[in-house]
Amino acid sequence: MKISVEKSCSVVFSSYKKESDNLNLKIYGNRIVNQKEIKFLGIKFDSKLNFNILVDEIKERCNNRLNIIKILSNKKWSLNQNTLRNLYKSLVGPILDYSFPCLNSFSENNIKKLQAIQNTAVRSILKLKYDTPSNIVHHEAFNKLKLLTVSNRLFELSDRYVGTGLRHSIPLVERLVKEYKEGFESTYIENPTPLSIFFSMDPMKKNIPYGQLTDVFFISNKFFNNWSLIFD
Repeated sequence: MKISVEKSCSVVFSSYKKESDNLNLKIYGNRIVNQKEIKFLGIKFDSKLNFNILVDEIKERCNNRLNIIKILSNKKWSLNQNTLRNLYKSLVGPILDYSFPCLNSFSENNIKKLQAIQNTAVRSILKLKYDTPSNIVHHEAFNKLKLLTVSNRLFELSDRYVGTGLRHSIPLVERLVKEYKEGFESTYIENPTPLSIFFSMDPMKKNIPYGQLTDVFFISNKFFNNWSLIFD
């Protein structure tokens, strides 16, 4: 197998404003182009790993599809709520779901941007007023459309991914579990992994949607073979 120089590039991931542009990486004697961002498997990674560019791209893609839902939610089309919900889950849902690996790197502001996309769809489907408070929108979305908030949906997908990976002994997931387990007893984890979101997050600060019970406990055995959410 030969590496393609034309398709290769380098990115310096750093939180500092001044990034190093002096890298002189070469393949077969040819210098690799330095870039500020790169797309890998559909996920755009920026040099600061704040995923602002990715979220803006998601918004643009979703807004184009939201227009379809807005049009079809008009009374003259006579579509019921279940049909419109399925349209949302087919047209917009997959775009949001695909970003779940980046959940623990999203800022609160970026989560709000993604949630605004779903709120717009819910208001159209349920014929809610534009100024309906977000907490009521979330309540109606869960009770009438069975839609979790975006953060809880991404969390659910992350939980499912790790759980499935452990059941099927996927090497990458097992490696993440091992890495996290080794640093779990420490107050400082040098190399945080996606597992951090399951064990370091205060469950009572989660945005649990209306309709779910309030007491949430994270249970894990000492070998991290499994964990579960218990709703009391």
